[in-house]
Amino acid sequence: MKNFEKVLDWKRALLVKGATVFSYTLLLALLSQIRIPLPFTPIPLTLQTFGVLLIGYYLGAKAGFFSILLYLLLGAAGLPFFSGVKGGFLVLSGPTGGYLLGFLAGVYLIGKAKETGLLQRPIYALLLGLMAHLLIYFFGVIWFVSGYYKFFTTSYTLREILTLTVFPFLPWDLIKSFLFAGFIVSEKRVKEVFKR
Repeated sequence: MKNFEKVLDWKRALLVKGATVFSYTLLLALLSQIRIPLPFTPIPLTLQTFGVLLIGYYLGAKAGFFSILLYLLLGAAGLPFFSGVKGGFLVLSGPTGGYLLGFLAGVYLIGKAKETGLLQRPIYALLLGLMAHLLIYFFGVIWFVSGYYKFFTTSYTLREILTLTVFPFLPWDLIKSFLFAGFIVSEKRVKEVFKR
């Protein structure tokens, strides 16, 4: 009887964990639709990376990784999870594909930082938020220069590549990193109020 109860408890815990992971996948899909197209690059401004930071913070490294992986798989399968209410493998293999794959590295970094207690200090939360964005940029730039999509038809200088893939997003992602750090501070203060 005790073994049966243990199995039942394990199944319940797994179900709750799975539902939580999926709910954050849906959150990222929603944040992906908040976008500002830019006329000089095929890559829009979005709230996706803010979602990546939140997922890493709340789910940790492993569960956060699976949440992002689920987002990518469902989007690649055709569900309209990607920016612009788009889905399908062509989106994943398009100009934003590198950034999307970089979400896996970004969420893992933030998740590990949360698990080791590094996000307790606001300055570390800010710096790690920026580091996660830089990691995502790295994957985005590598994808861009690899030439796996039609947009990359001519050779570019390094400055031109960074102008298309990094520079326009730095101010926006800096703001998101500040918001992330501020969010953590606010959450701590709210918890302290309820503890009194």
